[in-house]
Amino acid sequence: MANGLLLGEDTRVAAWAFSTFGLTPMHVNRAFGIVRHDGMLVGAALLQGFNGHNIDLSYCGENTVTLGVVRAVARAIATEFNPSRVTIVTSKRNRHLVNSVQKLGWRLEGAQRRYYGHKDCRRNTGVRFVMFREQVLKLAGFQESVSQQSTVNA
Repeated sequence: MANGLLLGEDTRVAAWAFSTFGLTPMHVNRAFGIVRHDGMLVGAALLQGFNGHNIDLSYCGENTVTLGVVRAVARAIATEFNPSRVTIVTSKRNRHLVNSVQKLGWRLEGAQRRYYGHKDCRRNTGVRFVMFREQVLKLAGFQESVSQQSTVNA
């Protein structure tokens, strides 16, 4: 059955994600819960570190990514934050996720050594991906707005 989004429960969703996935608690600008049909939390999308131009996206939850979830998160990012770029970092070893994010339009920006630990090894290397504003708008389903803005600005 399809997953749904839990909105307006940022503190609860973030606390659940930190606890469930063993993440270090930190400030979250916005948190979306991914819920099953029975309302049980099974995943989370956390938006962190917004600086006026960039926002970091963390996603937790196995087999919870659907096109609907991706579009809803992209819409929220575009309308609530309007960033120039969105950044994600994942483990270099997570080949499935690395391939998946690239299919969604994320672009490889580089590797971050020692991102996940003190030792300099493949296990502790993060891979940074970026998606720029235009691609976020397209993913959110706002591509008509982008083409109209381009025409107006020309």
